[in-house]
Amino acid sequence: MLVVIAGSSGLIGGALCTAYRAAGHEVVRLVRRPAQSPDEEQWDPGRPDPHLVDRADAVINLAGAPLGDRRWNARYRELIASSRIGTASALAAMTARAATPPPVLVSMSGIRYYGVERGDEELTEASAAGTGGFLPPVTARWEAATRPATEAGVRVCHLRTALVLSAAGGLVPRLLTPFRFGLGATLGSGRAYWSFLSLHDAVEAVRFLAECPEAEGPYNLSAPAPLRATDFTQALASAVGRKAWLRLPVWALRIGVGQMGPEVLGSLRVLPERLSAAGFRFRDADIESALRVALRERSGTG
Repeated sequence: MLVVIAGSSGLIGGALCTAYRAAGHEVVRLVRRPAQSPDEEQWDPGRPDPHLVDRADAVINLAGAPLGDRRWNARYRELIASSRIGTASALAAMTARAATPPPVLVSMSGIRYYGVERGDEELTEASAAGTGGFLPPVTARWEAATRPATEAGVRVCHLRTALVLSAAGGLVPRLLTPFRFGLGATLGSGRAYWSFLSLHDAVEAVRFLAECPEAEGPYNLSAPAPLRATDFTQALASAVGRKAWLRLPVWALRIGVGQMGPEVLGSLRVLPERLSAAGFRFRDADIESALRVALRERSGTG
């Protein structure tokens, strides 16, 4: 296969490139800076060039400004939105206009499509979109931006991705240091549902959907056993052999990280109904397995 990937420098993107190459496929990485290696192609989302995806077997969009790298002032909120919606729109236009359009566009999305706070409600791909907050409307527009590709007959899959657990990036490395010193804390009330999956399962789910000819539309990339924040905290504490007695209330989160806290830590109990029905099997279906793999990655033992 020839696979074109935008967002290859991110957590999932880097691992996905490695997995595709290991399987013998050719990967082309779209980058905005001048290309520095044979597998890179420079592109400008403001001037999408269909030749960059012509004859590709799959186009995969994982691009988007990180959510946890800085406080969400007005300027950064605009970058969060434009880096997602603009990139998805450009890639959709490229696939639609290519002389030989790629058969599939797999585009990142997120579980905040369902809202900021849904309590104990079980959320499948058939659940209604959420309202309010910043991320839910951004995510809805992110998915809608791929419409030109769908209208051109390209198979489009939206990846409503949950919290990805890996020692290589994201939440786990941020939490490990305080947890190892016995300063682990439950974030918020502890009752919020956290939906997650391992990096391995995230990569394999992307590959599965790209190569499954019947797959189309939204898919929840989330392990089948979401759990409450307090249970996540205890599982991580147990994994590093420590206790976690502390609690960090929501007001403290707002002081520490601004608007991001409530937006990314609200309760979403997401189930991978369509992904499981399509035949995908999670390797790390529970939190203990996912954390065990993440900690093993950190120690360099595989």
